Amino acid sequence: MLACLNMAPVSPACVPIGVRSTAGRAGWVRALGIAVAFGLALAGCAHAPDRPRPGKLEAIVSHDGVQLLEAGKPVLFYRRVPAPGRETWRMHYVHPLHSVAGAVVTEDAPADHIHHRGIFWAWRRILVDGERVADGWVGDRLVLQSDAPGVQHLDDGSVRIDVRVTWLVPLAGRPVPIVEENSAIRAYPVAGGQRRIDVTVALRALRRGVELAGTDDDKGYGGLSMRFAHPELAVIESDGRRLQATTASMETGPDVAFLWPTLAAPWPGRIVASCTVDGRPWTRWVLRQEPSMQNCAFPGARPIPVPSSGSLELGTTLYLR
Repeated sequence: MLACLNMAPVSPACVPIGVRSTAGRAGWVRALGIAVAFGLALAGCAHAPDRPRPGKLEAIVSHDGVQLLEAGKPVLFYRRVPAPGRETWRMHYVHPLHSVAGAVVTEDAPADHIHHRGIFWAWRRILVDGERVADGWVGDRLVLQSDAPGVQHLDDGSVRIDVRVTWLVPLAGRPVPIVEENSAIRAYPVAGGQRRIDVTVALRALRRGVELAGTDDDKGYGGLSMRFAHPELAVIESDGRRLQATTASMETGPDVAFLWPTLAAPWPGRIVASCTVDGRPWTRWVLRQEPSMQNCAFPGARPIPVPSSGSLELGTTLYLR
């Protein structure tokens, strides 16, 4: 309490009780004034705003997006609209994502692949009635209309950002909505030295004949992607074995761990990632140990329909240690 006032305690010995001289009465009046001022200061402390507390996340909502913090320190930023001067399609993704110790672990618009953008989800081939109509990976002929995000503070201290996005593509010379996307980004307080991040993406077709696919090659990349910094220094492990990135996609275990043994704090000791499709583990990845992204390659090269009844639900969970 005294730290709040930034003052020393007043000793009772300084209050001359029972002295009848004029000087004594003056001293008593001065002491009474000090006591009143002290009481008012205490009341001010009682109503001072709480400091951010560890174990509970906060959200700051702006026109650009949503910033999540824990104990006043940044956790992640969800970008709802493009930054000034950037491409119209560079929106609806997470960047920066911070390690527990505060390092920025994602990259946005790196020189080697300018279309990469933090934690993002996009497909190289968006098809309608078997015809490719857009490329969401590079923002070609795809327009995203994003509603204002909703923010929920949950009992476990986590915060969830909910957002609805409509996909529009050119059909018969005019923009037509073809997919409704309902996505959520949830960040948890640090526990046991690590932080959990969940991303879920639910897709529902607004007309028949909508399909998604990755590249038409042995990579088949597309879907949930992570552009981590320093991929050339990363060691990649899964199912207790070390993986070596190749030019093609590969099968992994349910979890994939990225480690940077040559980097010190605040860089994370490891990031563990897992992906799901409709609640089931997805274990085909495109992995890179050169400047590029890490990608849960769903569905791969073969197109998959987006349901108009119900939804196709994709998810990824990250643990940053």
